[in-house]
Amino acid sequence: MRILDRYVVREVASPFAFGVAVFATFLLVNHLFLLARITLHQQLPPGTILHLLLLRVPYAVVFSLPMGLLLGTLLAFGRLSERNEVVAMRTSGISLLRVAGPVVVTAVLVAGLTILLAETVVPVSEDRHNRAFADATGAPRVAGSHILFREEIGERVSIFYARSFGEDASVLRHLTVNEFQEGRLRRVIEAEEARYRQGAGWEFLRGTLYALDGPTTVRAAFARMAVELRRTPREILLGRKDPSEMTIRELRAYIAVLRRASESVAQYVVWLHSRVAFPASAVIFALLAVPLGLRPHRGGAALGLGITVVILIGYYVLLNTTLALGQTERLPPVLAAWAPNLITGGVAGVLLWRAR
Repeated sequence: MRILDRYVVREVASPFAFGVAVFATFLLVNHLFLLARITLHQQLPPGTILHLLLLRVPYAVVFSLPMGLLLGTLLAFGRLSERNEVVAMRTSGISLLRVAGPVVVTAVLVAGLTILLAETVVPVSEDRHNRAFADATGAPRVAGSHILFREEIGERVSIFYARSFGEDASVLRHLTVNEFQEGRLRRVIEAEEARYRQGAGWEFLRGTLYALDGPTTVRAAFARMAVELRRTPREILLGRKDPSEMTIRELRAYIAVLRRASESVAQYVVWLHSRVAFPASAVIFALLAVPLGLRPHRGGAALGLGITVVILIGYYVLLNTTLALGQTERLPPVLAAWAPNLITGGVAGVLLWRAR
C-alpha cells in the first residue's frame, strides 16, 4: 500500500506544481499591468518594476497553493481514470477513499504550509513591497480612520489604536494604547489626541492613564504626556494594514484592543477565521477533485484547467459574499469565514458517495 501511496502522490505532484506556477503567474501578470499603468505616468525604471514584482512572488505562490492542488488532483485522477488504473485498484479491493487517502494527506500538508508561509514569509515580503512601492511612486497620504499598529521596545509590547488620523498621520485622534510586559497587560492609555513634533516626538493630549501593575488599578488624568513611540508619521502610514493583510497574531491582538475600546470587531473576527479557512480549502478542493477527475471527459489539461477555473470562480464569489455578510454582521463571523468550505465540502461529499 505504501507503493500505491507514493504512486498517487507522484501522479499529483507534477500537475500540482504546474497549477501553482500557472495561477501564480496570472496573479503576477495582473500586478505587472498595474505597474505598467503607473509607469506610463511616473516613468519607473525597469529595475524598480522587477524588484516590486519579485517582492510579490511569495504572496502569489501562497495564494496559489490550494488552487494548484485542485488542478493537480483533477488532472492526476483524470489520467488514472483514462488509463483504467482506478478501475484496476478498485477491482483489487481498494476503495476509492483509500485511493484518495494520499491526496488528502498531501492536502493537509499543503494547508499547513500555506498557513506557515502566510504567517512568516508573506508579511515580510508584503511589508517590503509596500514600502518600496510608496518610495517609488510617492503614494499620496490621505486622512482616514481606524489605524492599528504594534510597537516593541525591549520587553514592552504596545498596541496603538486610533479611531481617525490626519492627512499626514502627524495627528492621531481618539487613541487607546495597551502596553504589555511579560505577556501581561500593564498599562492602558486613552487620549483624545496625539501630535507629532519633529525632533520632540509624540505627545498625548487630554487623556487618562490606567496602571495595572498592583492589586488595584491606579487611574491618573493628564493634559499632556510624552509617549515613547519611535515610529514617525510616515512609518505609521507605511505600516498601516487592512484586516485582510494582517497575520493571525496581529488580528488576535487588535481584536483585544478594539474590544477594550468598545469598537466593533466583526470584520477582524471574520478575517481571523479566514486565515485558517482559506488554507483549509486545499483539503476541500482535493476531495472535490477526486470524483470530478474520475468522470469520463476528453480535453486533457485544457479541460482540467477550465473546470478548475469554473470551480474557483464559484468558490470565490461565494467567499466574497459570505465575508461581506460577516463584516456587516449579517452572518456570524465564524460561519461567514467557513461557509464556503462547508458548502463546497458538502458537494464534494455527495460526489464522493456517488462515485464510491
